[in-house]
Amino acid sequence: MMITVVLSANMRRMQKDGVLVKKLVGIETAGSMNLLFTDKTGTLTTGKLECERILTGEACYRTPAALKKAGRVAELLTASAKYNTDAVVSGNEVMGGNGTDRAIASFFRDMRALPADAVAKTPFSSDRKYSSVTLDGTPKLTLYKGAPEILLSGVHYAMREDGQTVAFDPAGIMEEYRHAAARGERVLAATCRFGAESSPMIFLALFFLKDKLRHGVRGAVREVRGAGIQVVMVTGDGKETAAAIAAECGIYRPNTSELVLGCDELRAMTDAEVVDLLPRIRVIARALPQDKTRLVRIAESAGAVVGMTGDGINDAPSLKLADVGFAMGSGTDIAKNAGDIVILHNGFAAIGKTVLYGRTIFKSIRKFITFQLIMNLVACGVSLIGQFIGIDNPITIIQMLWVNIIMDTLGGLAFAGEAPHIYYMKEKPKKREEPILSRQMIGQIALTGAYTLTLCMLFLRAPMFRRLFSGGGGEVYFLTAFYALFIFAGLANCLCARSERLRVFAGIGKNKPFVLILLLIAVIQVLMIYYGGALFRTEPLAAKDLFTVIALAATVLPFDILRRVFSKLCGGKRR
Repeated sequence: MMITVVLSANMRRMQKDGVLVKKLVGIETAGSMNLLFTDKTGTLTTGKLECERILTGEACYRTPAALKKAGRVAELLTASAKYNTDAVVSGNEVMGGNGTDRAIASFFRDMRALPADAVAKTPFSSDRKYSSVTLDGTPKLTLYKGAPEILLSGVHYAMREDGQTVAFDPAGIMEEYRHAAARGERVLAATCRFGAESSPMIFLALFFLKDKLRHGVRGAVREVRGAGIQVVMVTGDGKETAAAIAAECGIYRPNTSELVLGCDELRAMTDAEVVDLLPRIRVIARALPQDKTRLVRIAESAGAVVGMTGDGINDAPSLKLADVGFAMGSGTDIAKNAGDIVILHNGFAAIGKTVLYGRTIFKSIRKFITFQLIMNLVACGVSLIGQFIGIDNPITIIQMLWVNIIMDTLGGLAFAGEAPHIYYMKEKPKKREEPILSRQMIGQIALTGAYTLTLCMLFLRAPMFRRLFSGGGGEVYFLTAFYALFIFAGLANCLCARSERLRVFAGIGKNKPFVLILLLIAVIQVLMIYYGGALFRTEPLAAKDLFTVIALAATVLPFDILRRVFSKLCGGKRR
């Protein structure tokens, strides 16, 4: 029950941060993630491409008004923008198509294309890397738009502004292409062909498009990498463009051993070779959906806990296969259904928040388990040992029911509200095979539990405590004092369990339910002491005796702090 409560509580918090959790277990898995394959467009960048300039064989144009001076070339480019696209211009709105289509259509929005009928159309595909449209006329005109390295390889002529063709020298154009790619710009080539497919290909222009980084993405990437998570950008962009953008947002560091691979290089490798290079890979360029699926499968077989972002139909298999799939809120319904978590605002920063919440959940579960096992150790120890020291019922069945309510229901609710702490992001991700009980937990359970049990047994057997708590004049009065000691020592252990640091009370104000629940338990316990009567086997304690019991129970806190100091010192010596 406690795990469900913790997951549900953090799910509500995450929704406020723009993260919709579809599968509760996905939150906890995100905290264990050590490898993230992330898309670029819309996740690292704004996802809104803008056509910044157009380069023909004669000049560079930055505005539609300037491009009109390009004569025949401008006419053909306008026709390409209108007919060789899936985008539709309606008034001031540009709809449909992909980001590239919309950016180019927006640039040519106020320019009129010559009327023509499309007799054949070849849509863009990841394999082909270009699209084309054939317009009816004499001769027929075929317009192409796509990856420069594909289209320009077969070009021998370029069109001048007056419509004449000249020999094409690719050197200057390709140099501009490489420089733009190195700056992180997306570059598309526009070419055409008159007549049959055997006719020569003619160069028209290069489109230079820019997708700006999202605000705060550099800090978000730095945070995720600081959490021990390897980030790999998987994109359809060319190698140089992808490397530039990855370097700009902090995923890739040039002039280091970190790698940028093209899809052709990736496919030429065996799975074993990919595994060997995987820790160094930072960018996969010109990636296809099957490349993403293969990467996820290989990484998981190597023992990594893999996250994957995606928004398209083709991303669904890799989102489903990954340990935790992050679907973008702007993506397709199929992608959202395949993912475990939906990033409503599409930003990379939300992934860092998800990791933090995932680690918080795991920490909260561990804290609750620590508290429960300490309480169980003390309760079982008192019940068993009490039989051998002449105390048949140190804790009655009714009293034990109250202890169980504290340990299960109220304890679960208290730890469920534990706030995320930023220092969780400085820790390494836990391994798949990591047990729920850590060495630190075992040490705390064993030592602090042993101290609490010893304190309880000394209270029951030491003559000085018998004399100290004889004011009531009976056994019931003494056992009431012991019962109060047991509960308040449990509250002290609850405080110790919620923090792993030396400062036990650090950040406690951020978890108001925790404070309120502890106060509620204390109030109910006091009422039970004074009004429990025969049902709870209690007698009212004198005020000084109650405060003495609370003070004795509170010694659990300094003991546990000393244990942490000693453990830290010993850990430092071992290192």
